[in-house]
Amino acid sequence: MKTYTFVIGSIDDFDFIESLMDYVDQEGTTGHLNYSCHEFEAPEECDEDTVMMIGRGIAFSNDWSSDGTLSFLIHGEIKDEEDNTQMQMHDLWEIPSGDS
Repeated sequence: MKTYTFVIGSIDDFDFIESLMDYVDQEGTTGHLNYSCHEFEAPEECDEDTVMMIGRGIAFSNDWSSDGTLSFLIHGEIKDEEDNTQMQMHDLWEIPSGDS
């Protein structure tokens, strides 16, 4: 099994995907803006599209939708360490919104 984290945030608080990524990088999972981090595991043989669908499904079942949101997927977990989060940017997948 591999660990992933799906991050989704409101466009009311984040103008660009980069601003959401930067905020999560700084605040981890405990920031005060409108976003959510969903950690999950998937079998190692899952392809990228399947992993994204799992992440979306988890977020959408927690009252999020593709409308008015930005989202991305991280390979691994977000480690909160006293206001310092370790996140490898090269492991991020941007997920286009339904508006594109």
